[in-house]
Amino acid sequence: MGSVLSFGLFGLFGLGTQPVHAKAPDEQLICIDPGHQRYGNNGLEPVAPGAKERKPKVSSGTAGVKTKKPEYVLTLEASRLLKDKLESYGYRVVMVRDSHDVDITNIERAQMCNDAQADLAVRIHADGDASPKTQGISLLYPAPGRDTESLVAPSKEAAELILREAVAATGAVSRGVVPRSDLTGFNWSTVPSVLVEMGFMTNPAEDAKLSDPEYLNAMTEGIANGINAALAARVDAPVVEESSRVFLPAGSAQLYDLSGDGRMLRTKAALSPQVLQVSAVMGSWGRVSTWMGERWVYLGHALSPVQAVNKQVELADNTPLYRSPHDAEPLARLTAQRVGALEQWNEWFLIDTWMGPLWITPSK
Repeated sequence: MGSVLSFGLFGLFGLGTQPVHAKAPDEQLICIDPGHQRYGNNGLEPVAPGAKERKPKVSSGTAGVKTKKPEYVLTLEASRLLKDKLESYGYRVVMVRDSHDVDITNIERAQMCNDAQADLAVRIHADGDASPKTQGISLLYPAPGRDTESLVAPSKEAAELILREAVAATGAVSRGVVPRSDLTGFNWSTVPSVLVEMGFMTNPAEDAKLSDPEYLNAMTEGIANGINAALAARVDAPVVEESSRVFLPAGSAQLYDLSGDGRMLRTKAALSPQVLQVSAVMGSWGRVSTWMGERWVYLGHALSPVQAVNKQVELADNTPLYRSPHDAEPLARLTAQRVGALEQWNEWFLIDTWMGPLWITPSK
């Protein structure tokens, strides 16, 4: 039987570099702001904290030159698709709006993402231009300034990765990443932020593509992949070969790929509560064998070590047997007796039975 996974390793190596406002990798949250709304609000608000310049609170956006679809409709369609894709990676997602009939100013939109302590705020928009030939995807991020200095680097990195993946997924023209100092949403943000311009609704061909479900699905898949790459945790720790067993508690544990540059990239697969055989640790991460091959799980605060033991446990009559300590219903029951325990997790013991290894707890 392998040794117990040491908590000391986690304190020694830690998680390495994390983005601004970063949470534990299994707790990351993304705030999606579907641009605009049905009716604009032309009241004025400061473009930045303490600024004399004032801009309209929110506009209704542009509209498709061919489809006639309003931008505020397109952005919500895309945002809902993006939300589903991010949740499939295990991210928590907050939506600034989920209907058209709202009145949320650009300052309020930024504050909603701030209040959620988002690891990344993603504003979804479409573009417009006087020329019907202008096309392509661009990513905007906060320009350096008094209120945005600490957010520039993580925002720019996220913008570059999202643009790369969105262009790869759609084949659209890349218009690059652009720093902006004039956007209220950026200037009032206290979390890393990007704004996605998905394409030009004033270009008839691109307008039609943006209303094509297959194209919009590919677009949002690319955006989600870019966000996932941007939020991948960089682990500044060596791989330590160590055979250990841990119990994943209630909830699911996302599986991660280890990239060549030492980042943990989420997959869309997750593990249910179970005992895992860990073959190596890397900071707060454990390497496990799965149906997908070797992958990594974040152990951190969810870690529950399984201790190899050799002891006798007294059972009361009618003691229930469980396949997992988190199962609601027992598989069978035992009469009063003394049994030999093989492993212990908190107050639970693993024993050999006629049905294979099962869990008991004398307190039940």
